[in-house]
Amino acid sequence: MGLLSVDLLIALQILPVFFSNCLFLALYDSVILLKHMVLLLSRSKAARGEWRRMLTSEGLRCVWNSFLLDAYKQVKLGGEAPNSNVVHIANGCSSSSIRRKSVGGKYGTKCHLLDFVNSERPLLSAFGKLVEEFSGVADFLLVYIDEAHPSDGWAAPGISSSSFEVRKHRNQEDRCAAAHQLLERFSLPPQCQVVADCMDNNANVAYGVSFERVCIVQRQKIAYLGGKGPFFYNLQEVRLWLEQNFSKR
Repeated sequence: MGLLSVDLLIALQILPVFFSNCLFLALYDSVILLKHMVLLLSRSKAARGEWRRMLTSEGLRCVWNSFLLDAYKQVKLGGEAPNSNVVHIANGCSSSSIRRKSVGGKYGTKCHLLDFVNSERPLLSAFGKLVEEFSGVADFLLVYIDEAHPSDGWAAPGISSSSFEVRKHRNQEDRCAAAHQLLERFSLPPQCQVVADCMDNNANVAYGVSFERVCIVQRQKIAYLGGKGPFFYNLQEVRLWLEQNFSKR
């Protein structure tokens, strides 16, 4: 089968889920618009903010590209874990065990994703309560990739005052600065290491992350490959995997 035929087959496979996502965005916009109109009629101060639609041409491009990333991802369950180039962002914890292979920079230290892998402990790309509960038996790494909803792009409606807003990354300094902003805004457990993807998006491409994904790397191989976020991002499944394979300390 030729390359063109493969690309066409993948596009046809993507179309149904792509259109279902478009329908979801249309329904979401309808609900938000209705809520906005109710607030306007009630003369509420909350209605004075800008109303942002999710179903836009840029949004559709982002959704389509995310499905392409998922379809063409290099990572496979049971296969070798890609050793992507990343930039380490300090998170207030000791990193002496990390085998850095490149010199440090102004905003972080260039290294590789598998530098964070311990030969015996699994490495998870997840955070939150899982880190606190399973840090005794597993290592955790948050990989900050290209911003899904930049304020000057496909911006998501502000849900609360704690919403994370950042502009499009135009260089590595922008991306690392946004990762630092993430650390300052949200309280990540100190046991969770944080890295930023390089500007060639090599980690995002290799792991098909967009928009989010949980992977577990053990002995340099993919022991668990989570579904594509946000709809198939399942932390309960990750917890079950950890409970079945390791006991909490």
